[in-house]
Amino acid sequence: MLDFFMQLVLWVLCIYGLFSIIQDCVNFNTYKKLEENIKFVMTVKNVENGIEEYIRELTYGRNFYNNLVVIDLESEDETLNILHKLEKEKFNMKVLEKEQGKDYLNNMVP
Repeated sequence: MLDFFMQLVLWVLCIYGLFSIIQDCVNFNTYKKLEENIKFVMTVKNVENGIEEYIRELTYGRNFYNNLVVIDLESEDETLNILHKLEKEKFNMKVLEKEQGKDYLNNMVP
């Protein structure tokens, strides 16, 4: 009788563990979908003396899944060139100029 009870407890724990694993997988996929919908939008203008360091620090150890959007507001220095250089280095970011940024934001907000 004790042997039957121990096997029953073992099976119940196995089934509970299986359902916990399935639930974790569903929650992970839900989090991933939520993460894809979150956008970090940053506007910059004439910040060539620190933007590269800031972007590198911001993205260090993180993967923004292309959710980081930087909009340049007609900088008169090398800010836009620096941003494009970082974009080419695969920093998982999108760089837009002012008009493109307006269109992007207008399409995002209902």
